[in-house]
Amino acid sequence: MVDYRRTVTSAPGPLLASGRAADVHDQGDGTVLRRYKHDHDVEHEVAVMRWVAEAGYPVPRVVSGSGRDIVMERIDGPTMLDDIGRRRWMLVAHARTLAQLHHQLHRLMAPDWLRRPDGTPEGRAVLHLDLHPLNVLITPDGPVVIDWTNAARGEPSFDAAMTVALIESYEIDSRFERMGRWALLRSYELAYGRRAVSDQLDTARRRRLADANTTEAERSLLRRRLGD
Repeated sequence: MVDYRRTVTSAPGPLLASGRAADVHDQGDGTVLRRYKHDHDVEHEVAVMRWVAEAGYPVPRVVSGSGRDIVMERIDGPTMLDDIGRRRWMLVAHARTLAQLHHQLHRLMAPDWLRRPDGTPEGRAVLHLDLHPLNVLITPDGPVVIDWTNAARGEPSFDAAMTVALIESYEIDSRFERMGRWALLRSYELAYGRRAVSDQLDTARRRRLADANTTEAERSLLRRRLGD
């Protein structure tokens, strides 16, 4: 049995993954350390992950969290994006899974302490606001959603629109990959509800445009979508 009481030390284990905001290290005991690269208080993220886990939503089990560190259960499996790259025939199925994960999350009534970001539509659903194929791990027991930094409460369709804004601004080089992105987006919108997404899409694009983690190339794509 894995001992989930372990907390982080000053010397993290081997690097498993590195994103724009945080690195993930293997702790060697069935847990991983998610360590933010800059000053960041993980209290909100930990609280959200524990709350949605209690509600039955598929997230890693949180062991501990303080400062810029979260120790959580290690989930083995490729990201949804990696799995699409290896098994392209799964693209439509994964797009539907992404929509199902959103619908499942949006059925949860947000607790009173869950914040609504300024400038976003009113609503009482739990929102992820960063739910895209790199933040879904594919396991034998089903998909698991990671990276709850931006979680909030609000209007469900805005969360879905954020997913579209994120995917459509991916930096992609080849024509083949652009066709794959188009197919993923159309399949996702059809599964979630195209009209619901389109009603919030420009608001989501502008929020993505204002995100400090967005690259200049991604901003350029978003501006073109907005007609700026």
